[in-house]
Amino acid sequence: MTAAWVIIALLVLGVPLLAWWIGGRRVWSRLRPGAEPDPWRDAVRRHGLSPAEAARLAREVPRGCEFDDPRLRRAAVDWAGTLLEQELPRPRTAVGRVAVAFVFLWALGVLGFLLHRLLMGRPEDVNWVSVAAYTLLGVWIVRRRRGLRRTVALNSAATTEPDCGASVGE
Repeated sequence: MTAAWVIIALLVLGVPLLAWWIGGRRVWSRLRPGAEPDPWRDAVRRHGLSPAEAARLAREVPRGCEFDDPRLRRAAVDWAGTLLEQELPRPRTAVGRVAVAFVFLWALGVLGFLLHRLLMGRPEDVNWVSVAAYTLLGVWIVRRRRGLRRTVALNSAATTEPDCGASVGE
């Protein structure tokens, strides 16, 4: 019975004291994990953008706007390229390519089911809310990627006319 009380006391008092003692060692203070990567913060710092310029860049780059300042042009091309890389990563392994193929086949099957139900005269069996949601998502993705590509094309070339209301809000 006494051994049980000693074990309970060691667990109740000893384990927290041991954790406090180990946590206070100098070795733990040397371990400082780095911050998570933040591409937006890195791009703003790399190009030396002010908060107003960063806000303008974030607003106008997905729209496909052209900038008149050469520094903003470089930042816009850099940021649009980063977004394009992040939004549609290319599968580098065989497993990734197989997964993309399965997703493509699934989408093809869903489209086939939709067409089959429409041709058989049973449109009520189709979930039209899902069809509308996926259609809107597809349109949004295509428009956004076109805007990013347009930003890269306009700001990579040496044109002098600003586009998209470059002086709006300034």
